[in-house]
Amino acid sequence: MSEISLATLRIGIIEDEGITRDLLAAICEREFAATVVLRAAAGREGLAGVLAQRPELLLLDLCLPDLDGLTVAASVRRDLPHCRVIVLSALRDPVTLMRIRELGLHGFVDKREQSLAVLRHAIGSILEGRGYFSPVMAAVLADLRRDPYAFHLVLSPHEQRILVHIGNSRTDDEIAAVTGLRPATVQSRRRDIMRKLNIHSTPKLIHYANAMGFSRLGKYLPPAGETAAG
Repeated sequence: MSEISLATLRIGIIEDEGITRDLLAAICEREFAATVVLRAAAGREGLAGVLAQRPELLLLDLCLPDLDGLTVAASVRRDLPHCRVIVLSALRDPVTLMRIRELGLHGFVDKREQSLAVLRHAIGSILEGRGYFSPVMAAVLADLRRDPYAFHLVLSPHEQRILVHIGNSRTDDEIAAVTGLRPATVQSRRRDIMRKLNIHSTPKLIHYANAMGFSRLGKYLPPAGETAAG
């Protein structure tokens, strides 16, 4: 990862809280003499702005009102590969942190524990060609690697998508309606998921989906799209 020239540094910010957005812009302008070319409060607006303005660095919140921030990040990584992406979030669930790693993002700053000084250090590290990831990320992913029943080891992508719906307390009929599966097929998939995760009741499965971070993805899933022969 090469360094970025501070002389021409252009930064985009996608953050739904106005005070935080302005604070981030002030830090970037004061500490790094950067030009903030984008300040967006929502995912679609922000993604369009990133593609139009082509910043070298993007500061990205994950909890946006219309799109999941990781959906935005995936599009930026695909369509603007030179742009460095730093996630700023209070989310620290395994699903989110694994996705940050899988997408090859350049940094993660935990909003719960990290200070402005850490944020400055993270931005500086990434501009110098290094990454920065809050310590909680390594700890959470290490715990996941030690779990023989970890979802990424035992569940298929399709089963993980079903688990999103289960985490949002949808019935088999409701899941069938949005996935194109038959209710009996959904019931069978639910049993398979429970067996693979070594979980023995639906309430415990819902709790697991919430703890791992699956349930928060439900608001961003399209109403239909999964179809499979039952």
